[in-house]
Amino acid sequence: MRIALISDIHGNLTALESIMSEIKEADQIVCLGDVAASGPQPGETLEFLRDARWPCVLGNTDEVLAKHGEEDFGRLKMPEDERKKMVSLHEWTTSRIDGADRKFLAGFKPTIEIKTKDHSLVCYHGSPLSNTEKVLSTTSDNRLSEIFSGRAASVYAGGHTHEQMVRKFGSSLIVNPGSVGLPFFVDVAGAVKNPIWAEYAMLSLSGGSMMVDLRRKRYSFRALKEAVQKSGMPDPAWWLRDWT
Repeated sequence: MRIALISDIHGNLTALESIMSEIKEADQIVCLGDVAASGPQPGETLEFLRDARWPCVLGNTDEVLAKHGEEDFGRLKMPEDERKKMVSLHEWTTSRIDGADRKFLAGFKPTIEIKTKDHSLVCYHGSPLSNTEKVLSTTSDNRLSEIFSGRAASVYAGGHTHEQMVRKFGSSLIVNPGSVGLPFFVDVAGAVKNPIWAEYAMLSLSGGSMMVDLRRKRYSFRALKEAVQKSGMPDPAWWLRDWT
């Protein structure tokens, strides 16, 4: 069985569409949350996902949008003018989705479990305990034992960190497919950059074997720029500034 794992689309339908020809070859596609916030196409992305009918995990930004809540940008270390732009973008995003969108988001599950004859997969956003928790390559085995307590899956899959990862945990694998719509890296000068590629993972489960293929696909910056300019989102030049 081949399962495509995607996460953190963040309202960038242009990026998601760029990988559709690859991920649709999988037997199943699972979305690990954070689908609409912070990008130029929040409503369009939600419409796409409704039509696709893929199982979706409830991400932290999905939960905020479902409840028509406010994001806590005060916890982020950034200049005040950047914080104001983030608040403006969040307010614009909430204005672009309606009650049906919020109901759709509220239907996302905190965890999703998939079982095959020989394997089991537990999907979440941050961790099975919280959609804001980060499971990292440096997370201690003791903490992982607490996070996955009471579960016995072959594969644990989550997003949230926007960083691709495969890690062994006992006889299990922990997989993070990265971010479809808002990947990032920190350059040598310490600046955060957004590469123009869509990240995802292909998981193959066959008999007693498990294989994970972490993938990145470049797509057109011109197409992304056109989507941003068409969207009417606030501060489009600022949003596009760090894409490379």
